[in-house]
Amino acid sequence: MSKPLNVRIIERARALIEDERHWCRGTLAVDAGGNPVCATSRQAKRRCALGAVTAAAYDITNDASEAYDLAISVVRLFRGASTLVNVNDVQGHAGVLPLLDEALKHLTKP
Repeated sequence: MSKPLNVRIIERARALIEDERHWCRGTLAVDAGGNPVCATSRQAKRRCALGAVTAAAYDITNDASEAYDLAISVVRLFRGASTLVNVNDVQGHAGVLPLLDEALKHLTKP
């Protein structure tokens, strides 16, 4: 049985930022020089949690508009984008991964 789309997106987002060297705060994504770029850009080297969710949705859809719509629906699981961004920017990388894990646990429990 195939995994639900929300689960696939969160798992991919978590994988994108699991290594702290691929994570950032304060902007959706940055390139190798630290310059802000679109979260779906191939130039993105580091992403915040919301940027990772957006990029993960884009990896699945290959459509930027649909990816942003999916990302917004997924972040509702975190009580909205502001909660995810707040955890990312205030609690940092150490706060983001458990939040993603909690959402996965909630979505995959029997």
